[in-house]
Amino acid sequence: MIPFDEYAPWLVWVIPLVSALLIPIVSKISSGLRNWFAVIVSFIGAAYAVSMIPQVLSLHGQAKDLTVTWIPQIGLEAGVTVDPLSVFMVTVASCVGALIVLYSIGYMSHEEGLTRYYFFILFFIGGMNGLVMANNFLQLFIFWEIVGLCSYALIGFWYKKESASRAGMKAFLVTKVGDVMLLAGILILYLHVGSFSFLESAAAIESGKIIFAVLMATSLLIFAGAIGKSAQFPLQIWLPDAMEGPSTVSALIHAATMVKAGVYLTARTFILFGGVPEWLTTVLYIGAITALIAATMALVSVDIKRVLAYSTISQLGFMITALGIGTQFGWFASQFHVMSHALFKALLFLAAGSVMHAVGTADMREMGGLRKYMPITFVTSLVGILALTGFPPFNGFWSKDLIVAAIFEAHLYLPLIMIFAASLCTAAYGFRWLYLVFLGDKTRLKDTHHLHESPYIMTIPLIILAVAAVISGFFEAPFLEYLGLSHMPGIEPIPVLISLTALILGFIISYLIYFRKVISAEKLRTGALKPIHALLSEGYYFDKMYYAIFVNGFTRLCNWLFNWIEDAVIDRFNYVISGTAQWMSQGFRPSHTGNLNTNMSAVLVGLAGFLILALILIGW
Repeated sequence: MIPFDEYAPWLVWVIPLVSALLIPIVSKISSGLRNWFAVIVSFIGAAYAVSMIPQVLSLHGQAKDLTVTWIPQIGLEAGVTVDPLSVFMVTVASCVGALIVLYSIGYMSHEEGLTRYYFFILFFIGGMNGLVMANNFLQLFIFWEIVGLCSYALIGFWYKKESASRAGMKAFLVTKVGDVMLLAGILILYLHVGSFSFLESAAAIESGKIIFAVLMATSLLIFAGAIGKSAQFPLQIWLPDAMEGPSTVSALIHAATMVKAGVYLTARTFILFGGVPEWLTTVLYIGAITALIAATMALVSVDIKRVLAYSTISQLGFMITALGIGTQFGWFASQFHVMSHALFKALLFLAAGSVMHAVGTADMREMGGLRKYMPITFVTSLVGILALTGFPPFNGFWSKDLIVAAIFEAHLYLPLIMIFAASLCTAAYGFRWLYLVFLGDKTRLKDTHHLHESPYIMTIPLIILAVAAVISGFFEAPFLEYLGLSHMPGIEPIPVLISLTALILGFIISYLIYFRKVISAEKLRTGALKPIHALLSEGYYFDKMYYAIFVNGFTRLCNWLFNWIEDAVIDRFNYVISGTAQWMSQGFRPSHTGNLNTNMSAVLVGLAGFLILALILIGW
């Protein structure tokens, strides 16, 4: 008999996937039962995830693979891996996902299509759990595609709204660019290793079985998959538009599932490609560039969720940058920030949903003074912003400071400058968001008579996440022990000073512009800085550039090809046909005498010849 904990690595993803298939059946019984069925299933999955933590601690940082025969004809096995990274990620996805499903009971209560919604939510969570528990690249890729499909369906949940359906399709297509490259990298690696297994691939690379050129190409192709899923430069364009989905979907994508998949993949393959300098350099600078440009775009956005979307892209850049340092310290800092970000970003997205639920708009210019009407949402949002900006002692301070310290220790000064600038922008747009929504002039609100705090079913998850964001930063030492890593360097004064300087400068900028109004925000949009404001508002014109190249450019190419085919092939074919017809008509003209007897004689000769040929063919 296999012990209970041996089943948990399978059940943590099998239960949500199978339960998703049962959602349409349960909905036939009762819509209320359907909703709470989804909640119960998500919490069961979270319980199974948490139950694996003691088992991981007993392994002392080692990995344990469990496999079953999948396709015996070709010797293919399906398996799960139980190690600190997989169990940590599945716990984050399951626990945060369960709180989001609970929040959905109140937030989505008046929506249509909830059977479809809960089906894809559970399938999404199950797909993410299966992705991080997989012990081989093939299984990971299958769940990778499931996650992508569910994100497409959930982003476009309000499919009757054109912007939502287009956003879902955009997310699907842009991430597919990375997915194709990921598949190519997996297949190349398989051809040289003969296995999809992570452990066997690592052993083959360590033994020198793969030549360096192939290893470098494979590493960059697989990282391209992470770039697409985690919305890193230059494939970051899909994530802001993903805000067209419900806030619960935004919270799930940004905090617990899809975008974390790319970070997980990079962390998982670190043991394979950590010795490839080109891979590390690419990871380092892709992360740093993404962190900076996304943070600057968040400075000017007026959509309450889009600001948080740019923030997510930027914070993912922090995590990727830490992995690109190439040290154990950087790897640990990245994963610690994954945990911090999952908590405070889920909190902020659900708080944004609570606000939108009350005011009916996502435009922050139509908000202000909501702290009076929504005190719980305000206090929890304040906790989320303080954690996001790295204000001590909230969790974002500890994890972000570890990243800065790891970069500083590695003497990577250009990425350090970029991360410092991104941190400064984070503080500036974070406090700007808080002011415009909760602390600004309440006269901008169109109707205050119906404003009220969200129901407890929505505020309870906010409170739980806020408490977690306060206390989780103090778990650095236990988390280090859980991951089975050796002692890390202590907090150094210079990295702390760098982090606090960025925080203070960002707060001062936001305070002078929005709180004290020393500098008018309107002048920043219309004065000498108007071109910069336009550049940031348009997202550095990445969307327009891609549209010009891949949409308009492709259309022009197709038109040119069609015209060329018409001119070079069809017209010439018509010329040949018409010339041949004219030649034949001239050749047959002498036989067309106009004499009926002559013509009938020719017809009879032809029929006789046809009859003789037919008799010969049938063997008579």
